[in-house]
Amino acid sequence: MSRAEHLVEVNEGDFEKEVMESGIPVLVDFFTPPCAPCKALVPVLERAARKYPNVKVVKVNAWNNQGLCARWKIVSVPALLFFKGGQNVLRIDGFDDSTERRIEDGLSGILES
Repeated sequence: MSRAEHLVEVNEGDFEKEVMESGIPVLVDFFTPPCAPCKALVPVLERAARKYPNVKVVKVNAWNNQGLCARWKIVSVPALLFFKGGQNVLRIDGFDDSTERRIEDGLSGILES
């Protein structure tokens, strides 16, 4: 299985369709290619995608999508935005030892609501 098999990259052209109009909750990872914490987050996001099959996990390259960064006030990466019904319902900025638990707690709460 490829390392990022479950993670689809979206951009300004398909963000509305893939995220805002999605019929299921979406976890969006804003990243940049050289960002070490962003790279470290990939296996965590892979596990979340496998554990929560009713959630779409997508990535947005912040360098190539400045309009989305401005829209969602992304000033540093990684930044995780959780969407449900076209609304941003949760945000996690940065990556540390608590991030995986915070992602799981956030996804569980979103799926229960």
